Amino acid sequence: MSGRVTHWDPIKGEISVETPDVSDIRSGVVLPAPVRRMLPIGAILALLWTMVQGFWADGFPFVPVAVTTVMFALMFLAGELENRDGRQLKRRVELARRKGWSYTGKLMERVREFGTVMTSDGADRRTHLVKSERALAVEDRVPELTRLQVGSFVGAQFDGEFWGTSSNDGLPFWVAIGAMEMEAGLAANPALRRDARGGRGGFGVFYSLLGAYKLGRKTGVRAAVRPENLFHKGPLDRDIKTESIAFNEAFHVSCSNDAGADADLAVLSILTPATQTTLLDLLERYHTVGFVVDDDVLFFLAQDKLVGANAHPDRVDAHLADLLTEFEAAKFSLKNSVE
Repeated sequence: MSGRVTHWDPIKGEISVETPDVSDIRSGVVLPAPVRRMLPIGAILALLWTMVQGFWADGFPFVPVAVTTVMFALMFLAGELENRDGRQLKRRVELARRKGWSYTGKLMERVREFGTVMTSDGADRRTHLVKSERALAVEDRVPELTRLQVGSFVGAQFDGEFWGTSSNDGLPFWVAIGAMEMEAGLAANPALRRDARGGRGGFGVFYSLLGAYKLGRKTGVRAAVRPENLFHKGPLDRDIKTESIAFNEAFHVSCSNDAGADADLAVLSILTPATQTTLLDLLERYHTVGFVVDDDVLFFLAQDKLVGANAHPDRVDAHLADLLTEFEAAKFSLKNSVE
């Protein structure tokens, strides 16, 4: 492993991070997307076949059970051959080393929680996976961006973190990244089967990027800019307004400081025309964007999808590497506007 490096951290103030050693991680093989999609579908169909045969047939359903066993065995074998988690870790660590950053996914790993459930036979001790303390702390730090909000953010799930220093101004930053598979083959909305990078297909990956950037000055406010939704329309549309109609229609602006004209003016001093233009441009590039200014820290969240060929496991990580670079540039542009 690499030696521990101490970084600025928006959650704890300061954190010591050790980037893992990935020299022993095997490369694995990459299965075609149709195979990866059909294996779980085949396993589910085989299981349903077994249940139906077990209910209707007179004897033991040997053939359905055998097929189901084979399908689940193939799923397990495919997972072992692909080693997707290992390949993802290796690429992210290599990206961090090229950039001079630190990376770890350990702090975001789900933890096993023990509990007791009362059943007809008495107390039954069970376990289930829950979010780590770090993941919960990130959510509590910026709930405006990380919690589920109908019509805007779908809730952010992260599986890794980067820490580094901007090559532009030398100020520290932090980025949390997360990706999860999505299936939109039967979606009624064809837009779900296309991404902003030319990808087309029913299978894809939905990703979230949450960043924090240290500002060069204190703003004295906590302001949140999030996508507008149906719950903020008509008589419920009571957020802070700017002079831009396009910006007001696209974003909901709020301030958690004491209500009043002074707080509104402080927020509007942050939402300069340059800041508004930057956010509108980012909204064209990403499905959902938003940011929170908390005194001298700028938080920024972008969520979008990659589908079709762009969602190939190897290409996903390559795209995410490019997105991280774009994300840093976008944050720097937004930071300049805020300052």
